[in-house]
Amino acid sequence: MKAQDVVLLFKLLALDETGSTSPATGAEKYTLRSLSASLGLSKSEISNSLARCREAGLLMDDFETSLPKVNRRALFHIAEHALKYFFPVKLGAIVRGIPTAFSAPALSKSLKSAGELILVWPESCGTARGQAVDPLYKTVPLAVNQDPALYHYLALVDAIRVGGPREVSVAAALLKSGMGLG
Repeated sequence: MKAQDVVLLFKLLALDETGSTSPATGAEKYTLRSLSASLGLSKSEISNSLARCREAGLLMDDFETSLPKVNRRALFHIAEHALKYFFPVKLGAIVRGIPTAFSAPALSKSLKSAGELILVWPESCGTARGQAVDPLYKTVPLAVNQDPALYHYLALVDAIRVGGPREVSVAAALLKSGMGLG
């Protein structure tokens, strides 16, 4: 597994969440070209990532639509227990960026930070100033600007990666509920 595999799986969840009224339009969102454009990855990276996820049992094809379907329960367990060890957070300098973890809208109402600094993914067009957090994958800031559902998921994942027990508990509960497992 690679970091972009996790980002791709959450993108597929976000696509599934938004749904579509037309099966043809919905299927187009799952093409290599569309996923490549929305995640900032090459088509070959998307293809390789899909293959790794299928091999690991995190992705299968839906019987009715033939679209990729995420093994939500397995992905949640990985996010809750493994990502902080396999992809540890590196805090950086004060930069302009996109709020993440408990500074993101997904958690800002549930948790209050004791300090003045918020956590951000570095992005020159970002709206906030705070301490830099290396995103799960380098293209995350580009991808979340285009997809609010993906932003929600990845901010919760960052809260689990960077937070203490209380923050992890709140973020995991929100993630579990958002993934339809709660």
